[in-house]
Amino acid sequence: MPTFLDVPEEERERALALGACREAGTLRIYVPDDTALASFQTWLPTVAGSAVTLSSPPGTSLTALLKRIEGAVAHAFPQPEWVRIEISEIGGKGGHLYLVAIDRAEDGTEISKAKAIIWSSQANTIGRKFFKATGSQLTAGIKVLVLVQPGFKPQHGLSLVISDIDPSYTLGDMHARLKRIRETLQAEGIAEKNRSLPAPADFCRVAVIAPTSAAGLEDFQVEANRLTSAGLCEFTYFDATFQGEQTKLSIRQAFIDANEMHKTAPIDALVVIRGGGAAADLHWLNEELLARMVCRFPVPVLTGIGHERDSTILDECANQRFGTPSKVIAHISRAIAQNAQQAMADWNAILHAATARVNHAETKAGQTRDMMSAAIDKRLDRAAFESQKYQTTIRNNAVSLLDLAGRNIDLVNAAIGSGALATLGVAQNSVDHALATVKDRARTAIRATDVAVDGHHASITLAARRSIDGIADHLDERWNSVISATSSIVGAADAEMRRNFGDIRFYAIKSLAAAEEQSKQTMEAILAHGVGPTLKRGFALVRAGEVPVSSKEAALRNRALNIEFRDGTITVINGD
Repeated sequence: MPTFLDVPEEERERALALGACREAGTLRIYVPDDTALASFQTWLPTVAGSAVTLSSPPGTSLTALLKRIEGAVAHAFPQPEWVRIEISEIGGKGGHLYLVAIDRAEDGTEISKAKAIIWSSQANTIGRKFFKATGSQLTAGIKVLVLVQPGFKPQHGLSLVISDIDPSYTLGDMHARLKRIRETLQAEGIAEKNRSLPAPADFCRVAVIAPTSAAGLEDFQVEANRLTSAGLCEFTYFDATFQGEQTKLSIRQAFIDANEMHKTAPIDALVVIRGGGAAADLHWLNEELLARMVCRFPVPVLTGIGHERDSTILDECANQRFGTPSKVIAHISRAIAQNAQQAMADWNAILHAATARVNHAETKAGQTRDMMSAAIDKRLDRAAFESQKYQTTIRNNAVSLLDLAGRNIDLVNAAIGSGALATLGVAQNSVDHALATVKDRARTAIRATDVAVDGHHASITLAARRSIDGIADHLDERWNSVISATSSIVGAADAEMRRNFGDIRFYAIKSLAAAEEQSKQTMEAILAHGVGPTLKRGFALVRAGEVPVSSKEAALRNRALNIEFRDGTITVINGD
């Protein structure tokens, strides 16, 4: 049975601290049966005028020590207190919640630890209160302000019994933490760095950071695999932990690996997705280091953490934020489809423009060909006319020369005849005079005269023949000269005509080839640049419906015209 003590009022607290107990109702102080009495010798009752003496082993039993500690704890904490703790572990059994509460230094080092419990009678009430205020369940890694009654039992040791919670502290801690991160990023000038990058215009290669077991990853991969199979987009996955102590370092390494891949094989975007899981687990992502990784990543970061309402610091820093992984892959698919449709429209516009340019080039080539043909015909007609004129002139000159030569020959013959007659008359007079004067030498003189006459006649005849032969040779030389000059003129005219025809043909072929080459270059330039880059350089595209308009005449034939600029399209109504 218990041993009751005689403890003065001023020493009762000391006795209780040593492990004594207070009897309900009478408030008498007693020592339990399982507690050694050595520590209570001063207050043991006396029997027959002498104090009770006991023989006991040396030292204090463990039970007695723990009882004293139990009494000391109860004395030191008569009422519950509000305590700031971080939940390191949490689990449930039989409706009770068992927690491991820790405290950390400024550098994150764990400096204290204790067990805590929420009895089943309070667990549902406290859980609902916290979820209603924060939208999250009680989970490991969050800081909470709880009403704690410290207790110590020799069988179980020290424990903290939680009877209430103040969610505003947790919200304030989360908000303060996010506020510090935002201010740090703003001070470093990188808060807007990733958000200011141009959103991806197309997706060909994408890196994905996600936990392997995430349900959202499976939804993402269904559509991603379909795009990969179609050869439209390539996805590379980097595994990372999204909750627990390893979250920060794991995601950081995934960012580093994705950036290293980008240096050798550039990507269009980095996707960070989780999907599923408790909203309370999102606090693991609200780390300054991870926010800095997102801000400094060289390509746009797209997030699909998995909760529409809840946002993390990664969502705030990312180029684009989507509620779920499914919405991220839907955006990528839609962008690829829209680009394909735009490419088809651009191709049709280019094809139409190219066809129009080719038709225009063909028309110009036909016109040039007709002009060259007309010019060639004109040059040929002119050459034929000039040749005919040269032939007529040559023929007339030849006839004139022949007539002149004939007249000269007649004059020479007439002169020769007149000279011969005159010479014969003179000779006859001389003979008659000689006969009259010298009659005596008639015979001799007549013979001599006959000889002289014969010789003179032969001489005259030879001179006449030589004169006629010289005139004939001169006429032959003049005729040959006329023929040679005529042939030279005709040959020169023919050569000039052939040379002009060759030049005309050469320049006609060269002009046609240049027109064809210009058409090809124009086609290639149009195909290489497309409509989009041309618009970005300050040009505009005018369409009537879907048909491009390239002339004022065509524009006036249409009531409504759509003018497409780099940043949008306006409709203009003719006559307004």
